Amino acid sequence: MAGLVFVLDLLFAIQVFFFGDGSWLVQSGLILSTAAFGWVLFVHPRILIFDEGITVVNPFATTTFGWAEVESIETQYAFTVESTKGRVVAWAAPAPGRYHARNLHATELKGVEYDRDFGLRPGDSPKSQSGAAAHVARKRLAEFRKFKKVDSVAYSKRLNRTGIILAGFSLAFLALSYLLR
Repeated sequence: MAGLVFVLDLLFAIQVFFFGDGSWLVQSGLILSTAAFGWVLFVHPRILIFDEGITVVNPFATTTFGWAEVESIETQYAFTVESTKGRVVAWAAPAPGRYHARNLHATELKGVEYDRDFGLRPGDSPKSQSGAAAHVARKRLAEFRKFKKVDSVAYSKRLNRTGIILAGFSLAFLALSYLLR
């Protein structure tokens, strides 16, 4: 999705350069603002899984949980970390649509832990982004609970200033272009 946004921005920049009407500053600002907003929404979010815990980086906040605090990993609507300190949904790993489970084969589920009584949710599928991240996170959580050889990191939540500034920049240029229309 980010690649599509960046390619469209590049094509728009070429169009402004060759066929612009002189209002290049506002048009360049629109190009930069959509590229920045695309980066904030599609490139910046990620999930970092390590021995001591898990970090969920969303566009406007970064949250780190130690494995000792994590109660469960859910994948119903998106990759979600539930802990004693709160609940965080990861933008980087959404669950697939409800019909995704129809395309699964039994051989794809070897080694994947899911509730055998309830069945497999589409979000637990190893083919989905949420399922792949949940599989790795659940394995690390199980290893932590089994061995407890590694200390857990402390819970932390901080605002993502870069994401907030770029989103504000994007919205300001969109408002400016609307006013100068």
